[in-house]
Amino acid sequence: MIKQLKKYIILGIILSFFGISVRGQDVHFSQFYASPLYLSPSLAGATDGGRLVMNYRNQWPGIEDAFSTYAVSFDNYFNSFNSGLGIMLIQDKAGSAGLTTTQAALQYSYNIQLTENWQVVPAIQFAYGNRSIDFSKLRFADEEIGGGASGSWDQLTNEQAEYVDFASSILFYSPAMWIGFTADHLATPNYSFLGERMQLPRKYVFYGGVNLWTEKRRRIKGDRSFAGSFRIQHQQEFNQADIGAYWFNDPLEIGVWYRGLPIFNNEVENKINQDAIIISLSYRHGPIRFGYSYDITISGLGWNSAGAHELSLIYEFNQNFKLRNRGRRPAVPCQGYSNPLLDQDNQSKYRKKRKRIF
Repeated sequence: MIKQLKKYIILGIILSFFGISVRGQDVHFSQFYASPLYLSPSLAGATDGGRLVMNYRNQWPGIEDAFSTYAVSFDNYFNSFNSGLGIMLIQDKAGSAGLTTTQAALQYSYNIQLTENWQVVPAIQFAYGNRSIDFSKLRFADEEIGGGASGSWDQLTNEQAEYVDFASSILFYSPAMWIGFTADHLATPNYSFLGERMQLPRKYVFYGGVNLWTEKRRRIKGDRSFAGSFRIQHQQEFNQADIGAYWFNDPLEIGVWYRGLPIFNNEVENKINQDAIIISLSYRHGPIRFGYSYDITISGLGWNSAGAHELSLIYEFNQNFKLRNRGRRPAVPCQGYSNPLLDQDNQSKYRKKRKRIF
């Protein structure tokens, strides 16, 4: 009984080092359309060829050993099968003891034409996860009292946990708007270090957007558009919403978002649920797009956290624009360089016969 109690006390100490990251909340990217496969498996194969995406997020750099997240993904569309395949690798590291979560995922999506204007894309994801920690970098009270020897380590022999998980999603889109839903961690796997039952809670993501205005400039190379988008996430007791808009003036894009859900209090801290104002800037050169965003913290952490920096790099290749020139497959609005509804240099028959009203 005493040993069991000691294990829980030790676990509580460990959890206190890492805050919400180990209370079940997944990492998130502010540039969520620049990390498409992490947002939804339905976005695997959203372009007309191959796409390589890299993301980096440095959250709260003002706090020592805070959060760093790396992600890389590749996806491709296969026209013969109306299908997309994607692979993703993401790693998040937090705290002085290097609490690290790594996940590798395989995604499959299938594109179905509902009407002349609307497509639907159901998808599924299978994932392998690993969580690890270096207990040798933690110091306990009995270690100080005992002159360097700690009996607590006897309870902390397992420094990693492995699990298998899966997710599903669906996306509806037209040339003017898109809306999608993702359900992640459907297996609610056990990720405890101590052999106890600690389930990874399910995460639900609802997202969408609409093109409010588009201008296709023929004399001047490059188009312009203005669009709004949102993302709502729910995981256990955590609720979060991102809502904002961005202006695209080829090759530049500027966006502003608000992250928070002020109509609901934060159930963990019993405070107004608001997090950050996000400013983003991206530049596109041919098939490459580079993006940067900064989170201005408006929560209780204030300026002490130093916000969050995020970088993204997207490279598209082997794009088969004939798919759209024949009117067979419209562009997925939120794909590519995060501008929804601009189809690069494509002059699609599908688009020509539909008058813009937004």
